[in-house]
Amino acid sequence: MKKIAVWKQASLWIVLSVLWVCACGFPEEENWDYTHISLFCDVDFWTPPKWDTAENTITGKITKETDVALEINVPPQDANNQLRLMLVNDTLPDLITVTDATTISQLASSGKFWDLEEFFQKYLPDTHIFQDFPEDVKEGLVKRDGGWYAYPSHLAIGEITQIWKPSSPCYQDMVEYASNSGIIWNKELLKELEVDPEELRTDQQILQVFEKAVRKNQDRVEPIIPIMLDGQNYQDHSLTFFLETFGAESVDAQGDYIDRILQPEAKDALFFLNQLVQNGYFQTQWLTLSNAKIRKLIAGGNVLAFVGNTANINMVPQDWVSSGPILSSTGKHPVYGREQEVGLGWMNTFISKTCEHPKELAKWLDYMTSKEGMLLWDFGDEGTHYKLDDGLVKLTEEGKEARRDYGNSGVAVWWMFHNTAWQRSILAPYEEGSEEEAETQIKVAYGKAKRTKQYDSSLLHMSLDEEAQNLDTALKECEKRQILKVILAENNEQFEKEYQIMMDKLAELGIYSLDEKKNEQYQKNCQRAYHKIQKVN
Repeated sequence: MKKIAVWKQASLWIVLSVLWVCACGFPEEENWDYTHISLFCDVDFWTPPKWDTAENTITGKITKETDVALEINVPPQDANNQLRLMLVNDTLPDLITVTDATTISQLASSGKFWDLEEFFQKYLPDTHIFQDFPEDVKEGLVKRDGGWYAYPSHLAIGEITQIWKPSSPCYQDMVEYASNSGIIWNKELLKELEVDPEELRTDQQILQVFEKAVRKNQDRVEPIIPIMLDGQNYQDHSLTFFLETFGAESVDAQGDYIDRILQPEAKDALFFLNQLVQNGYFQTQWLTLSNAKIRKLIAGGNVLAFVGNTANINMVPQDWVSSGPILSSTGKHPVYGREQEVGLGWMNTFISKTCEHPKELAKWLDYMTSKEGMLLWDFGDEGTHYKLDDGLVKLTEEGKEARRDYGNSGVAVWWMFHNTAWQRSILAPYEEGSEEEAETQIKVAYGKAKRTKQYDSSLLHMSLDEEAQNLDTALKECEKRQILKVILAENNEQFEKEYQIMMDKLAELGIYSLDEKKNEQYQKNCQRAYHKIQKVN
């Protein structure tokens, strides 16, 4: 039996290796004079272009500066399971970019990735990263992971805003309130339905508008889709929005940590989602759609409302409006998590110790995170995609389109090195009525709403031991399976039954014991933050 098990594991690894080659899209043989670096990413809706070394491409210009070409693997599903298998088999790619908190903790504690301080000291000691990487972020990463193993993306608060100061006060709302998760409405369809955005505040109002859209479809050739979520990624941004807008927090009334799926407000959010399904406003097969198909539906103009990651649907912001939070009939406050102490980013990138070309990789990372490199890959070609006005970037129409079509253009696609604070420091102030202003209004509508209560999500940064990591992974997988059954319940009685089954299974697996461990860290984080405030005062 042991031999069979080993053979099965080896066979599985051979299959994964073949898939790796196919996903990477190895460059043509004549291009192999460049150093090839492999990159694995767990964000399945990230769609970078195949690395092209031609001089007229963005990737080609990066290769010209660094002599590096990338081989990219973005698994369409089960990325974290594939990554765990790579860890076990010691067949790691050079770079790994992940977003899942448990996976980040597993990588950091594995001993198989470079501490970035040691890595750059050894291979590129004069890197700009030592001069302009914010110390508060580094300290936060070390506290979370036990070392500076991860390079984080989308940093926007804390010391980094002093290193890269906003070019204009118009970006201040983005610093304090911006979120990619939200609900947006098609302005043309609202007009057709004779609905004012001010009538889209409560859960009951929204259900009434969806019912109105269904009735309107009797007179339309192309039916209106009342609401669309993030497809196969709905349990990320879409579910997160519903949980927060219905008031589900990770802290109970006594101030102790609790997994928010256990909160009564989480049940309210799941019930609302179930009502969308029961009433026919949302089709269950839409939960399997890829991001590419979601974008196509959005572009078709028949989607009335979208809930999820508004930054990744290629919308034209002027065509959409956000109604902010959905106010629950229970009267609970919507909550908005914002990292107030220090932000540790969204995507975290690790460097494998098995990397065969560390010096070349160090040079490439240095360039991708430099002012020169970011100006190229984030904005494109000067004169074509943007113009400089008093040293600040003003996007051209071609540049805006290139950013929307990042999967082909290569502009603004390298999210793992996106520096939000730097971007806001180099962008020219947007004009009234512009696409940039419309996008800002959409992103801040939820966080800036009067009823929304803000909390410090940086207090939820935790480092788990291996046993807790494994339990956390098992609980998340169980939760994901059971939530789907709860949402798809055919009636209210079945909803209650499936919800109770989920609660029982989570309890049986050990969610309450894990919450106790997390609460110990949470209380320490609160204590540290309190002393920090006292010291400042």
